[in-house]
Amino acid sequence: MNYLPYDCLYDILKLLQNDRSSLFNCSLVNRFWCESTVPLLYANPFDNLTNKKNYSIILTLVLCFNNEKILILKNQLKFINIKNIKIDDKYKSLFKYPKFLKNINYYKITFIIIKWVESYLDLSYDYRKIHKDFIPTFYHFILHQCINIKQLSIPLYLFCNKKYNIQNFYNLTNLNSLSLDLQDINLSTTQKFLINIKNFCSNLNLLEISTSYQQHNNFINNIDDIKSIKENLCTIIQNQNNLKGFNISLCDYLLNNIFLSLEFQKYSLVYIEFERINFDDISFKNLINLYSLKYLKFDNCKGLTLKKCDMLLFASFNLKELIFMHNVWNQCIIPSMIRYLGASLQRLLLFEYLKPSFIESISKYCSNLIILEIRIESQIDDLLAFKYLKIKILNINIYYYHDGMFITKLANYLPINVKEITIHFHHSCRHSLDLKKFLENCHDQLELINLDQFIEYEFLKIILNYIERSKNNSLKILGMKKLRIKV
Repeated sequence: MNYLPYDCLYDILKLLQNDRSSLFNCSLVNRFWCESTVPLLYANPFDNLTNKKNYSIILTLVLCFNNEKILILKNQLKFINIKNIKIDDKYKSLFKYPKFLKNINYYKITFIIIKWVESYLDLSYDYRKIHKDFIPTFYHFILHQCINIKQLSIPLYLFCNKKYNIQNFYNLTNLNSLSLDLQDINLSTTQKFLINIKNFCSNLNLLEISTSYQQHNNFINNIDDIKSIKENLCTIIQNQNNLKGFNISLCDYLLNNIFLSLEFQKYSLVYIEFERINFDDISFKNLINLYSLKYLKFDNCKGLTLKKCDMLLFASFNLKELIFMHNVWNQCIIPSMIRYLGASLQRLLLFEYLKPSFIESISKYCSNLIILEIRIESQIDDLLAFKYLKIKILNINIYYYHDGMFITKLANYLPINVKEITIHFHHSCRHSLDLKKFLENCHDQLELINLDQFIEYEFLKIILNYIERSKNNSLKILGMKKLRIKV
């Protein structure tokens, strides 16, 4: 191993990149191994940090800054009455650790910064002060040193301070994933940051844009802000070489323009997620031209009408996966969308108030569907449509306390082509009885049963009875969270 070239050793160590303990041990073998291991250890050092000792990663990074920057951060800590953190500005770190960082996630790192600060305090402190000064300064310094960053998730309020130099982020050229939160922005500095992205980032695979309800309302009341934000975001989208994924949350005031820009990515764009979008003033006219689209998700959206859905009749894409979660619109919308998009679907997830018409549409229009995942939150009297489903895999989440007849009917109408089933009851008081009724009444051709529950030992007798019902029983896998054995 001592004679392995660096590239070979690095490729071997990469296999341990999710095993930080083993990587750390490898770094202690010798200097050569250490030089090969540290880039992997510090590519994403913020995951799975659970104790005070781990929070010192913040201090490790701070000590990589120059003396001037360290002094600025020390003064900011004193301003919030934190004086017992020992930051030795004469200390020279063995490596420039920030240059190895590949993933900057504001929410994870900020949580660790807060915990690190709290570990030096006996009393509570003013959170607003650390969010106003120390945290933005830390990110400003760290971003200028991250030369290998691949994933960046960040709110733009961090760049509100005009004293920060945000005009030359040349090191963002390697970004492949960017998540921007438009909350609490300063228009002039935000524009400068977006111009940086526009000028230097052209290889994004994933772009996510979100905002807060308050900022959403602020934009709506300021036409100039909307126009300037739109122009830069749309140019960013158009400039990408191979954008595959796009997520937009609560930014419906941008969406019509963004749809136009997404047409520039119609050869590469594979999936889109809409979260908390009001489609009242949004047209699907440009969405239907994204002919590479395979994955579409609607989460907590509203404002769709049947007339807008009718545009999907002319969709140029063949979806593989469609997801609906907690949307607020007419119950005819989902059957209509399934009618237009169902022919090519392989996976459909319905976390909605399930209606018989939904299942009827799936049976009629989704001839290639493999996986159906449904959430049942209220009484469904008519389950006959389940009998005509052509799926192989069925996942059911049951959220309401039903009578025994419901689970019996569901089992009776389970089609023979369903080979794998997952059932999760979100009420624990009678799930054993429900599962017993289900297995006693469903067909005996299931190959996988995932109960997704804590199962009592006695319940295994019910499983054995199910297996023994037929000499040709096909059951191969039984899944459960944990088997409870009474002592």
